[in-house]
Amino acid sequence: MRVSKETVVGIEYTLKDDKGNVLDASTSHGPMEYLHGASNIIPGLEQGLEGLTAGDTKVVVVQPVDAYGEYSDKLIQRVPLDRFGANKVEIGMRFHAETNLGMRVLVIRHVDEQEAVLDGNHELAGKTLTFDVKVVSVRAAELTELAHGHPHQEGGCCGGGGGCGSGESEGGCCSSEGEASAGGCCSTEGASTGCCSAEEPAAQSKQGGCGNGGCGCSA
Repeated sequence: MRVSKETVVGIEYTLKDDKGNVLDASTSHGPMEYLHGASNIIPGLEQGLEGLTAGDTKVVVVQPVDAYGEYSDKLIQRVPLDRFGANKVEIGMRFHAETNLGMRVLVIRHVDEQEAVLDGNHELAGKTLTFDVKVVSVRAAELTELAHGHPHQEGGCCGGGGGCGSGESEGGCCSSEGEASAGGCCSTEGASTGCCSAEEPAAQSKQGGCGNGGCGCSA
């Protein structure tokens, strides 16, 4: 069976930046499964795997436009510290916010006496990514998987053992849509204002299986 829409694909991968630095690898958590055609992974990687079969290997180079987009100064904003209420504000803290671009993870980059600088860009925004990929399995998706938009397997949704949706990392090959997670009230461009609340780190927000808030499905 070939990789095509409505197939569940298992891949092993190593992700590198344009300088050859390893950013992520499936060796730390085992092969990752995703539902092809359901935006589980970034568009450039999904397109690069189209038509492959189990056992095939390929180097897929993905430009920013087909990965996490270009870095945008419009996603940087300064927020008064009183918006955070009683929460201690520190560099590196992460929050979730609903924006006109959808749910975003915001990272505090700088804090002074009055304001915090929040960055809504994905950590891999603006980067050209290179994936060394091996397809380890291809199967037809089950009806429940098609309905929910991701694979179902032991260990959780969208990969189970790790990678996209597992909570291992915000980077890797997850689609930026995978960042969506309820909570938070900080705002970025076009978002409603409100007080910020200290949310769980982004790496924790996706843990749990179906029905536990990890994947957004109810069964």
